[in-house]
Amino acid sequence: MNTKRTFALPVLLLTALALVLSACGAAQTPAAPPEPQVVTQVVVQTEVVEVEKPVEVVVTPTPGPNPEAVISDVEEGAEITFWTFYLSPTFDEYIKSTIARFNESYPGVTVKWEDRQATLQEEFRNSLAAGNAPDVVNVPTGWVQEFAQKGQLLNMSEALPQEVQAQYFPDLFNQVNVGGASYQVPWYQAVDGYLVNTQVISAAGYTLEDLPTTFDEQKQFCLDFKERSGIPCGLRMATDNLLQTIAYEGGVEVMNEDGSAFTFDSPEAVQWLQDYVDLMNAEAIHRDIVLLNAADDRIGLERFTAGQMPFYVTGPQLIRVVRESNPGLYGYLAMVPRAVGRSGALPPVSMSIVVAQDTPYPRASAALATFFSNPQSMLEFAKIVQIFPSTPASFEDPFFTQKPVAIEDQIRPIAREIISSQKNILPEIPNQAEVNEVVRQAIEAALFGGVDPQTALTDAVTQANELIQ
Repeated sequence: MNTKRTFALPVLLLTALALVLSACGAAQTPAAPPEPQVVTQVVVQTEVVEVEKPVEVVVTPTPGPNPEAVISDVEEGAEITFWTFYLSPTFDEYIKSTIARFNESYPGVTVKWEDRQATLQEEFRNSLAAGNAPDVVNVPTGWVQEFAQKGQLLNMSEALPQEVQAQYFPDLFNQVNVGGASYQVPWYQAVDGYLVNTQVISAAGYTLEDLPTTFDEQKQFCLDFKERSGIPCGLRMATDNLLQTIAYEGGVEVMNEDGSAFTFDSPEAVQWLQDYVDLMNAEAIHRDIVLLNAADDRIGLERFTAGQMPFYVTGPQLIRVVRESNPGLYGYLAMVPRAVGRSGALPPVSMSIVVAQDTPYPRASAALATFFSNPQSMLEFAKIVQIFPSTPASFEDPFFTQKPVAIEDQIRPIAREIISSQKNILPEIPNQAEVNEVVRQAIEAALFGGVDPQTALTDAVTQANELIQ
């Protein structure tokens, strides 16, 4: 620190000295000495302080883990084949953009996407038998049990952390458990309802309020509608899981309590099949549609679009198919809940994603399966097609609470309530694919071959029980 001192001779002192000198020269007698003067000395002190300037330091934060990367220790360099079901070319952009987002979360994994259609189930069976199955596959949920029981699918209850399992509705994650474990993750859900042609029903003197709400009302409605209009109803069964149809629609206990024997030839089951026989004999349902599987759903939609039924049991996601093939019909469509079966319960109507047990990349494959079915992916998919998420968090978006405008949106505000109440009421069915084929033959014999429903179902129960002994 430098200090400067400045000394100043006060002006008052200089003036006093001048007066003294002048008085000495003018007076003859000596003057009295002046009184002493008090002089104040002023010192000005200046301090210079050097201040250090702040130094700016740029710190790049360490990026946190990608919030969608929920599976740890994914195999580096994994190359995964992913099969979907009837999604190309309509949803090419969505699938590709979701894979791109997956690559941001799991940059070390390569995904090869292929879409399969009518032949998916057979191709998957053959590839599993040959040992060259795709790693990840989108299948109708009704197919899962067949492959899981053969030990061909990855156990998702073991492969996925508990917090990942919790992103789904519990009854959907566990909807087809085998040995108490889930072998699938639920993907997009549907809400089966009546897709109604209001032109057809109004021409016959009916309104939307006249449509049936119970299984018993449905039978009578279709009988009356055929008699009045000459047009059959568009009813169909879940042919990939016919015991599910019997259980939900007929209120039937398909197995005994300990799961040791089938019981789907009970009076309730016989009555359920007799109802369909009555409809078939009255030509009140379409013969070539009632036993269509999911892969052939478009055949029923073509009949509906041509005005050959008052309603068709399907989901709102397929309204786009009707609109594309007959745009003029779109304004005459309506979507209402379908009749509830005698069980009083609603079956899950869903697609699943499964992982092959023999995949060399189980963690990367599980990561892909959970990524496509996570809340963000589900929400984005729901915004471009009328499907519903299996993830409760997706429904928190305002998209699901807005007032619907389009016909296919009419179920959206109540979709969460419907999806959350869907539950599998069936026990685990041993040898599900083989048993389903036995049941299908029995139903065909009654519907088309004139076999008494009791005889057909009792014969089927005998055959089915032999499969589990």
